[in-house]
Amino acid sequence: MTGSSYEVRLDGSDVCFRVGEGERILGAARRAGVWLPYECGWGSCTSCKATLVEGEVELLFPGAPAVDARDERRRRIVLCQTTPRTDLVVKAQRIESGPASERPTRDVRARLECIEALGPSIARFSFSLSDLTGSPVPAHFRPGQYALLELSPTLRRCYSMAGIPGDEHVQLIAKDYGTAGSSALFALGRGAVVPMELPYGDMWLRPGERPVLLAAGGTGISAILSLLRSLAVDGAEGRGRRIRVVYGATTPAELVCWDEIVALVASLPRATLHGALVAPEPEWEGHTGFVTHALADLAGSAEHEDLSTSDAYLAGPPAMVDAVKVAFAELGITLDRTFVDSFG
Repeated sequence: MTGSSYEVRLDGSDVCFRVGEGERILGAARRAGVWLPYECGWGSCTSCKATLVEGEVELLFPGAPAVDARDERRRRIVLCQTTPRTDLVVKAQRIESGPASERPTRDVRARLECIEALGPSIARFSFSLSDLTGSPVPAHFRPGQYALLELSPTLRRCYSMAGIPGDEHVQLIAKDYGTAGSSALFALGRGAVVPMELPYGDMWLRPGERPVLLAAGGTGISAILSLLRSLAVDGAEGRGRRIRVVYGATTPAELVCWDEIVALVASLPRATLHGALVAPEPEWEGHTGFVTHALADLAGSAEHEDLSTSDAYLAGPPAMVDAVKVAFAELGITLDRTFVDSFG
């Protein structure tokens, strides 16, 4: 150990990098130009798991979904949520030559420029981005991906981006659930600057000719809105593919950005919009119930013709995502054509 950092050596190679006190191994490797496998950056997938050959570590997120009871016995660690307590030797799955084209993750500073109220405890946050020297930078991501915000040194949360890439602003749609993360986000004042990492995630639009099914529950509309906007901007993709958007919420007030989605769908010649409300008002002309009810209605109509061949993109809270994934399977949509952004 030197000062307040530890040395991490990758087993079977001469690659070494240093990790600061309390710093996550994956992030430190990336900042040192050492690219290891990853996808979520949050501890939800297993992409960054590695074997601890020598040394001691601390798991910063004990509830990480990717951690199972066998990991400790096998000395397996999740690099995105683990920090060293001594110098380490780690056996990684592999060492990449550079970032994956779909995840050129980088560190930026995000300055909150605007908070737009959208519904009950729901808002759209717009951040301008700069690099670590203060120079403005564009947001590089694929529509459907998310950013990781460090709301305090010990509080990191993921939020799907609602805009399209290339801008120097990032838009996020979120709800204040009264939890530590959402409360910290909603407590930010205009001009606040927070560290941000982006992009992460695997829910980006796959090119091709297959129909596209976009399904959102609640503020999952953030990621789906980004995907829909990208289809509207990309003339060939947007005009050529059959597109269905299914969007559900509990009340009309929580069906945020509805007018924006209506306009985007209207601009796409082969797109249709299907809304679902658990507690609709009398004049509601859409589906009643959950997103799963809307999908069941589609399956029993002429809309069912090519549902089974669709690429399906799904964003929402875990319970909704689990139920809709079952509905997708019943429609014949296979797992290799199902792309998910689940949040809690």
